[in-house]
Amino acid sequence: MTHLLRMRRTIWADAAGVRPAGIAIALLLLCSAPVVAQRSTPTTTRIGVIDSRQLLQEMPGRAKAESAFALEMARARDLLRAATDSMKAAVEDFSRAETSLRPAQRESAMMVIRAREVALEDMVAQLNLVAGQRLEALQRPLLEEIEVAVKAVRERERLSLVLDLAASNGVVDADTRINMNSRVLEEIRRRAATKQE
Repeated sequence: MTHLLRMRRTIWADAAGVRPAGIAIALLLLCSAPVVAQRSTPTTTRIGVIDSRQLLQEMPGRAKAESAFALEMARARDLLRAATDSMKAAVEDFSRAETSLRPAQRESAMMVIRAREVALEDMVAQLNLVAGQRLEALQRPLLEEIEVAVKAVRERERLSLVLDLAASNGVVDADTRINMNSRVLEEIRRRAATKQE
C-alpha cells in the first residue's frame, strides 16, 4: 500500500514536469495493481440428529398403535393355529388309515395333504405380508407426526440439516449435544396437547 502511495506522489510530481512516458507507466502500474478481494462472510451449517426408532418408542400414540397391532396379530395367530391344527389332524387321520388304503386312495390322500400344506405355507406368507403392511399403516401417522415436529424444530433452531440415525448408517459418530430427540418429543407432545384442547 505504501508503495502505491509513493507511486501516486511520483505521478503528481512528474505531472508538473509533464513526462508523458512516466505518467503512462504509472497509470499502467496502478491499473495492474492487485485488487484486495472482499472476504465473504463464512456461513455456518448447523446439523441436527434424531433417532426415529427411539422417537417411535417414546412418542404419544405409540401404545395405542402397538395394542391395535398386537390385537390384529393375535387374531392372525389364532387363524394360523386353527389351520395348523387342522393340518395335523389330517396327517394323523392319514397315518391311522394308511395301511388299509389301496395305492390309488393312498396317493389321492397324500395329494390332498400336500395341497393343504401348500395352502398353509401360502397362508403364512400372506399373513406375514399383511402384518408388515398393517404395521406400516399403523406407524405412518406417527412417522408423519415426527416429520412435522422435526421440520418445526429445524426451522425454529435454524438448522441446515437433520440426520436420522435409524435411516442411515453414514453417521459414525455424533456429538450428543446435537441430538434433538428431546426437543422433537416436546414438540410432538405440545402438538398432541393442542389437538386435545
